[in-house]
Amino acid sequence: MGKKKTDQRRRGTLFASTAETKSMFTGASRLIGILFFITIFVLPLFVSAKNYPDGTLIRAKGDIKVYLIKDNKKEWIKSLAEFKAKKLSWKRVKIISLKEFDSIKENVSDSPTPTSAITPLPSIALREGGLPAAKLISSPQASPSVLATVSPLATPPIPAKINSSFPALDYARADWLISHITSNYGRIGQKIVFKYSIKDKDSVKNFRLYEKKPGGLYFTRVAAFKEIPSTGCDDIDIDGEWMMTEGNPCGYWVIQRIIPPGGRGTTAYLPAVNYSEGEYSYYVAGVDTNGLETPPSPETKLVFLPTAGIFSPADNKQSTDLFPTFKWSVFGWPAGSMADYLILISDDQNAQNPFWAKSLKVSALSEQSFTYDGNGLNPASKYKVYIYGHYRQSEYGPDYISIPPSVPEFWVKTPGWSSSVWKLLRALLISLKVRPSE
Repeated sequence: MGKKKTDQRRRGTLFASTAETKSMFTGASRLIGILFFITIFVLPLFVSAKNYPDGTLIRAKGDIKVYLIKDNKKEWIKSLAEFKAKKLSWKRVKIISLKEFDSIKENVSDSPTPTSAITPLPSIALREGGLPAAKLISSPQASPSVLATVSPLATPPIPAKINSSFPALDYARADWLISHITSNYGRIGQKIVFKYSIKDKDSVKNFRLYEKKPGGLYFTRVAAFKEIPSTGCDDIDIDGEWMMTEGNPCGYWVIQRIIPPGGRGTTAYLPAVNYSEGEYSYYVAGVDTNGLETPPSPETKLVFLPTAGIFSPADNKQSTDLFPTFKWSVFGWPAGSMADYLILISDDQNAQNPFWAKSLKVSALSEQSFTYDGNGLNPASKYKVYIYGHYRQSEYGPDYISIPPSVPEFWVKTPGWSSSVWKLLRALLISLKVRPSE
């Protein structure tokens, strides 16, 4: 009897232990389920969003769209006007992982801006370190008509990565190039000079040239020069229409547009039709062995002004005066500037220098004129006249140019008896250094 009760107690204890064990497993399963739910659905809301304060600017790594945080939601900044209106700063943009970016809910407007009214912001793609890979248009000199007709590229350039252990290029200057060879009348070239360290520890062998054309929203790479050691002082490389050669002194380099296949002395002098009215901007960067760029050079600018129309003398016609009066248009110069104008006359298409030249300081008036004051022109010869204006306020300021769309050719009438006497008197007055009234 006692043995039977003992067996019953053992069985009861066993059943109790089994029930407790089942209860423990059930509780553990529930706990695991709760932890799984928190990990998958709840925790990302607190970990990823990081509770960015209102006004924080973010963009996903590898993307170019910039968003503004408001009430823990991201809101896409659709236009340049909107960015400026909110008085935001490019330097404040935080680059976050795509996972974190996707975890932040987006605030979609109930009445989105029509696509036709949106001006894209490709220039918000940032270099690492906060340097903009593309800079916005800020120049008032660019022609509104040009800006309105130039369409931005569909795909913005990929942001360049910066190796901040290298020094920045500490000098850059762009120049318009003018040739006084007759065959180049009405044509101009482009040149960029920059300076980089010649120290061994800063050595790079590759350089890149970036350009933003009139009406463009961001810079694009137009040339990449390879195997030009920065520690050397005598080298050359050509990429398409651009050539890089050594400058003077060592450490300075020259990039200029050329006529392919190129080579030293092959500067491309192009007519006005090849240029757009407005501002051309450039900068240069070195490239290390891993393809990372040095901090860029300062931005340097060229401004192509409206072309200067030459009204007199008329093209392919005889001048009624032995001493013709040159008349041309002047406009588009910066307020308060005094442009340098040069008048060149040539009687030989193959001449290396002009037959006659006159330099003038011209104020920003609508028209200018000057009467030829050189030796008598030969009625048997034909002459080309080239008039261009140039202005630069400072070493680092924009370089302005205005050239004519065409170069007039003219000739003078055969002088009569009275004009011969006048010619003799004029020559006498010039020899006495007395200028006749005009």
